Amino acid sequence: WAQAYQYAAAPNITTVWMAQFDEVDEGTAIFKVGANEDEVPADGKWLTLDSDGITLPRDWYLRLCGEAQKMMNGTIPLTEDIPLDPNDFL
Repeated sequence: WAQAYQYAAAPNITTVWMAQFDEVDEGTAIFKVGANEDEVPADGKWLTLDSDGITLPRDWYLRLCGEAQKMMNGTIPLTEDIPLDPNDFL
């Protein structure tokens, strides 16, 4: 979020590119991810959203991108604080 705020607040930055669903082949797509170990395959090693002890919804990064877009186009005010509470989506 700090980067989104920094770019939105910079008067000389007029365009910011975020990942899109159709960029899987480019390695920059953002998808829903496993929120915890119950949501990932048993085989292999998987990094889940709660790996740092914070519970987040599986679409957290998609939601952040949506809010960043709103901030950048002026739909919501500039803010250094994430304008979402993850608990509202669990």
